[in-house]
Amino acid sequence: MRALRSALALGAALALVASTRGAAAQDVGDLPPGATPTGRDSLGVVRPYWAAGPTRPFVSAVFDLVPIAGRAELDIGYGQPHHSWFGLELTSQMSIRGAQMFAGVRGVQPWGSLRVGGRMQAGASQRLLADDKDEYLGPDLDVDGGPRSSYAAVDAELNLEAPTPIGSFGLFSSVHGVFGIDDGYRVFEEQLRVIVEPPLVYRTRLTWLYGIGDPETMRLGLSGEVVGLPEREAVVVRVGPAAAVSLTHHLQAIALALFVVASPDEIGLSGADLGQVGLRYRWATGDLWPDFP
Repeated sequence: MRALRSALALGAALALVASTRGAAAQDVGDLPPGATPTGRDSLGVVRPYWAAGPTRPFVSAVFDLVPIAGRAELDIGYGQPHHSWFGLELTSQMSIRGAQMFAGVRGVQPWGSLRVGGRMQAGASQRLLADDKDEYLGPDLDVDGGPRSSYAAVDAELNLEAPTPIGSFGLFSSVHGVFGIDDGYRVFEEQLRVIVEPPLVYRTRLTWLYGIGDPETMRLGLSGEVVGLPEREAVVVRVGPAAAVSLTHHLQAIALALFVVASPDEIGLSGADLGQVGLRYRWATGDLWPDFP
């Protein structure tokens, strides 16, 4: 309950930030309409800024700073960065449990994106879990035994967004192949926050967001997802609030907190997805208005 109250308090804080920072956001003047793509998670803010630049080769970056992790993304592509483009993506992420590196190809349009590539995960203190249990508890994740949790994964992710008469719906779906796990073990998959028996795991997330403003510099809503564990013949269901506030053309505050409502395991907040509560900053070469922030 404490985590839920914190998430709701953050949503209220984002609303306050939106009301106080809206006037401070950089003026878009008469830029043509367009949408910042919803990205990897069906969570974004509509804003015409990135649609205004010319189609070109570019290098861009996205930085996420959240309480339990930090993420840096480097994109090399052709098109309009953060809006409509195709190219290569390199991503690194650090958390209290370890680090990951992703490399792959990505295509982005205002209505969605497709991302495919390989990922390496290196655990810091996390260990593999023996596959002799039907249910795992929170303390099982901290047992100092078994091989270190280091493995490879192949990720394929599809993200779509469609407007509705009230708000918009986002669909985020992904399939993951997990490899390099010793026989007789399962792994706590850091990106998905579930205990996986290799090789296959999938996720489908539906998010509804209601936009506020013209352009919509704030979006509030709800999100729910199902994570499938075929080898364990089980699913994990999570739901929670979602919010995003555009502070400037480059800087965005985001909050997506998904809490477990059904799972084969009882691992507490380790099974919740709280990895998207913080700030997101976008940068690109050829930016027409590069002023920080």
